[in-house]
Amino acid sequence: MDAPNIGPRGGSVRSCLACKRRKIRCDREQPCTYCTKLRLQCVYPIPPQEGRRAPENILLSRLKAIETSLHRLESKVNQDSSPQPSEHALQSKTVDRYPEPLSSLTPASDLRSGRLVCEDGDTRYVTSGFWPGLDNVDEDESAKPSNKSLISPPATDPPTQHRAPVFDSTTRPKDLHLSHPTGNNVFALWQVFVENVDPVFKILHVPTTQRQILRASQDPTQIPPAFESLMFAVYYAAITSIQSSSYLQNLFQEERQSLLDRYRHGVERSLETANFMSTPDVNTLQALTIFLTCARQTLDKTYIWSMTGLLIRLAMKLGLHRDPVFLEVPSFWAEMRRRLWWCIATLDVRTAEENDMDPFICEHMFDTKFPANVNDADLHLNMTEPAPNLPRHTEMLYSLIRFEGSYAARKLVFSPKFAADNQYPAFSLPEKNDFIESLLKDFDHRYLRHCDTRIPICLLSVTSIRIVLAKVKLTINHPACNNAVPLSNAQLRDLTQSSVEIIEYAHMLRTNDNYSRWIWLFQKYIEWDAVAFLLHSLTTSRLPDLLDRAWRAVDTFFDTWEDRVPEGDRRWPRLKSLRAKALSKQCPPAASSSSPGHPAEAIIKHNRTALFLSYRPSRILANATATARAGIRPSPRN
Repeated sequence: MDAPNIGPRGGSVRSCLACKRRKIRCDREQPCTYCTKLRLQCVYPIPPQEGRRAPENILLSRLKAIETSLHRLESKVNQDSSPQPSEHALQSKTVDRYPEPLSSLTPASDLRSGRLVCEDGDTRYVTSGFWPGLDNVDEDESAKPSNKSLISPPATDPPTQHRAPVFDSTTRPKDLHLSHPTGNNVFALWQVFVENVDPVFKILHVPTTQRQILRASQDPTQIPPAFESLMFAVYYAAITSIQSSSYLQNLFQEERQSLLDRYRHGVERSLETANFMSTPDVNTLQALTIFLTCARQTLDKTYIWSMTGLLIRLAMKLGLHRDPVFLEVPSFWAEMRRRLWWCIATLDVRTAEENDMDPFICEHMFDTKFPANVNDADLHLNMTEPAPNLPRHTEMLYSLIRFEGSYAARKLVFSPKFAADNQYPAFSLPEKNDFIESLLKDFDHRYLRHCDTRIPICLLSVTSIRIVLAKVKLTINHPACNNAVPLSNAQLRDLTQSSVEIIEYAHMLRTNDNYSRWIWLFQKYIEWDAVAFLLHSLTTSRLPDLLDRAWRAVDTFFDTWEDRVPEGDRRWPRLKSLRAKALSKQCPPAASSSSPGHPAEAIIKHNRTALFLSYRPSRILANATATARAGIRPSPRN
C-alpha cells in the first residue's frame, strides 16, 4: 500500500512532510528515522528543477500570468452574459419558485466546474470563481487529487485557541492514548465491528482499515489524530452493538456505560485535536458518521440532529456531495466517498424523522451516485477502472437497500414544502401507494431475489425493507396524515393486517438470536405508526377475524417497550390513551389478556423461512418477484 520513498534531491535541507506536520526535527535521511519507525511514506518537498531566477523576473512572470488569467476570466464573463430578460421571462421566473435538480439546472460543462484543491495536505472542494481561477496560475501537480492527499491531515495545525469547542470534556489530548484498549482488546473490538456493524453499515473498506488499525495499535502515542478519531469511533460502535453487559464485564472488567463514555470522549477529543471543523478529511467524517449513527441509541435526539447538520456542511466542504466522476478522484476513493456520502444522507433522513423535521439535504444540492454493489475484495487502492455493479448478493447489498429506501422516503413522508422545494411530483394518495408497490417490486428484482433467506443477513435484508416500506405506507394512509376520503373496508383490513405484521416481524427480529448482533441499528425504530393505526382501527371498527391477533400484537408492543421508551416521549402516553379507548370500545379476547405471548413464535418455530415462502402477508408485504411494470418507477441515482 505504501508508495516508494522519495528522498531529498540536490542536497535539500528541508524536513520531510511527515516531520513538518508533526513539527519535529527531521534527520533528513532517506527515509528519515521518524518515518522508518512509523512505517510511513517519507516524502521530501521537491526543490525547483532549475536554478533560481532573479526576483524581478519571477515577479514579472507572475504579473503577466495574472494579467492573462484576468483577460481569460473577462472573456468568459462576456460569453456567459445574456440579453436582458423580457417581461414574459420575468413572469415565468416568478412562477418557477422552486429550484430544479442539479442535473437539469446547469449545462453539462458547468457540472464539472467544481474541483478538489490540495494545499499543505488539506483537501477541500471549491466551485468556480474569481479566486479559484487565479489559483490556477500557480498550481502544480500537488493540486491534483491522489490517494495520499485524500486522507492526509493538514501539514500545520491552526492555533488551539481558534478552535471552536464543539464537545464538552475534561480529557486532555496528550492523555488520549491512555483511553485506547490494550492491544488484544483493540483487535477484539475490531472483530466485533466487522461482525456486528460492518454488515449493516458499510462505510469502511475493511481490509485497508484493518491494516491501518493493526499498525497504529503498536504505538498509540503516535497515531495521527484523524485516524485516531476513526479508531475510537470503531470502539464506540463495537460496544454499542454488544447488548450483553455480562459479556463486556468479562472481557473488559468494566461496565458497558463506562466503556461507551470513555470511547465517546475519545472520539470527541481526537476530532478536536484533528481540528475537524476547519480541516475535515475522509477519516474524521467517517468517525463522526459512525459515532452519530451509533449514538442515536443513547444520546438526545436533538443533539444528534444538530450534529448531523454540522456533518453535512463538513461533507460538502470536502466535496462529498459531488459525484467523484466530476472530480477526477481515483476509483477506490470514489467508492469510499460515495459510501460515506450516502451514510450521511441516510442519517439525515433518520434524524429528521425522529425530530419531526425535514431533511437538511435537498435534491439540487448533490449528484453523488449510489456506491457499487461490490464486496470489499473487489476494491483495491491501485484500481484504475470504476467498480462494477455485481448482479448478486454482496457485502454492500444491505446498505444499498437502506440508502435507496431512505432516498425514496424523502419523496413521501415529509412536508409538502420539502417536496415542492425538491421538485418531487405532487403524488395523490393512490399514486403514493403505487409508488411504494413499484419500489418494492424494483427492490425484489434488483436485490432481494439474490437473497437466500436461510442466511441471517439475507433474511434481515428482506424483512427490514418490507417493514420500512410498510411503515411508510401506513404513514401516508393514516387519516391524520392526509385529507383523502375515508378508507374502504378492504383498505382498512389491508392496513390493519399490515400493522399487525410489522409488530410481529419487528418482535421476531429483536428476540431471535440470529439477528441479535445487528439489532443495535433498529433500537430506535419503534413501531409507533403501526400501533397507532392498529389501535385506531380497533377503536373505530370491528374485524372479528383479526381481533385476537391484533390485541396480541398490541400487548406484545406494550410489554416490549414499557420500560424502554425514552423519558419524556409524548407519543407513549398518547398510545396508552388510545389503548384505553380501544379497550372501552371492545373487550379483547381472554387469550390476549391472560397471555400476550409471542405473536410470530408459532410461525418461526415451524419454519423460519415460512415467513416469506408460505405465510401470506398483506399486499404491502407481498413478495413480488417480477420486473416492475408500474407507470410510476423509482429513480435511483445509479
